[in-house]
Amino acid sequence: MARSHVAALRCVRPIDRIQVFSPTSEHRETYAQEMAELYDVEAVAVDDPGDVCRGADIVCECTDAAQPVVMGRWLEPGMHLTAIGNHYDQQVYERVDLCFRLGTAPAPIGLPQWATEQGSVTYAAGATDIGETTKAHRSDGRFQRVVSLEGLLSGGEQGRTSPGEITHSTRGNLQGAQFFAVAGAVYEAARAAGVGRELPTEWFLQDIRD
Repeated sequence: MARSHVAALRCVRPIDRIQVFSPTSEHRETYAQEMAELYDVEAVAVDDPGDVCRGADIVCECTDAAQPVVMGRWLEPGMHLTAIGNHYDQQVYERVDLCFRLGTAPAPIGLPQWATEQGSVTYAAGATDIGETTKAHRSDGRFQRVVSLEGLLSGGEQGRTSPGEITHSTRGNLQGAQFFAVAGAVYEAARAAGVGRELPTEWFLQDIRD
């Protein structure tokens, strides 16, 4: 995912320097070398995780660590933060000025009681007092101000208001909608073409973490 993040960011921003940290020195050295050769940019493996943030415009956290790996004291004005898993200390939530949330999955048809509570309360698109709502939950790991894609596109919510604001983006709880949407299209095309084979459901069920 660290590799695909660079590829994606280069589609929208001119990346000229990459700073990377991994607790395994071989991994960070290998990654830096790959990125430098692939994109012809300066790529540096650092020995201290805090050095990843020093002077950076964009910080990406790509890990399945069980503890915080990004600290609020490392954040700098104007920085944008994105993450897989939000492995932050509490100070990150206090220092981020604005969080962009891609979306909130709706409840299944016929099961309105399964609606995500934070989606309808804390992160409600177009809420008149969303800033105060989220501040009330900051001790529970919430950002100060959250806006949605829907709100930004409709003009009902405002994005970054100054170059010095620290921003964050998250997909929300969309639960891999992009994956099952593509899988559904492939499945229907295969059925229509009469190709493929039926696979037992049991092959895809497990009770362990990979």
